[in-house]
Amino acid sequence: MRDEELIKQWKMTRSPVALEELRRSCRPVMQSQVNKYRANMVPQAVLEAKADQILVESMKSYQPGRGTSFKTHLFTNLRRLNRFSTARSNIGTIPEARAQKLGIYQRVYEELSETKRRPPTEIELADELNWPISEIRNIQRSSRKDIITSSLKSPARMDTTDARMARLMNDIWYELSFDEQKVFAHLMGMQGKRKLSKGGDIARATGFSQAKVSQLRKSIGRKMERHL
Repeated sequence: MRDEELIKQWKMTRSPVALEELRRSCRPVMQSQVNKYRANMVPQAVLEAKADQILVESMKSYQPGRGTSFKTHLFTNLRRLNRFSTARSNIGTIPEARAQKLGIYQRVYEELSETKRRPPTEIELADELNWPISEIRNIQRSSRKDIITSSLKSPARMDTTDARMARLMNDIWYELSFDEQKVFAHLMGMQGKRKLSKGGDIARATGFSQAKVSQLRKSIGRKMERHL
């Protein structure tokens, strides 16, 4: 079956069979780009997970009427691996074994989410990965901690539409004081507030001093950590 037919079938039915056939068809293109950017010392599993994500995004955005083949469209989008791998190699804080596991987990999580049209359960993830439930929970806890740490430092990077993060934010909201909620709403872009990251901007929006904003951010961070 041609790539275009598989994409059409997947868009209509979200068929995991069509997705897997297209993945096999595109594997040489994807693998060539993964191998190209491994020079930045980013684990292969992490790059493969990102390439898989780009594949699904490319399927959604592909328009066959423009006369470009899907593999050409995918190849163009896979160039984003360069920026991704450069950014990851500059972080230098995640041990390779942990990064590999996290990359594999994220790839399987996204695949199951696509096929089931909902977030997968811990049991479904454990069955698919052949990992114990305890390992699934460790990876989830580690992932949430990374997100929380980076979001408090740079809230603009945080995807608040992610279902797991949305649940976490909702749980935390009700543990915050009124003043903490005012700061948290701006940090995360909640309650109709504009997302802000700089202490000075949050201070002006809330009427608090910058020192108080800094103090409130620290107390919010401590409460968030209790959910890990």
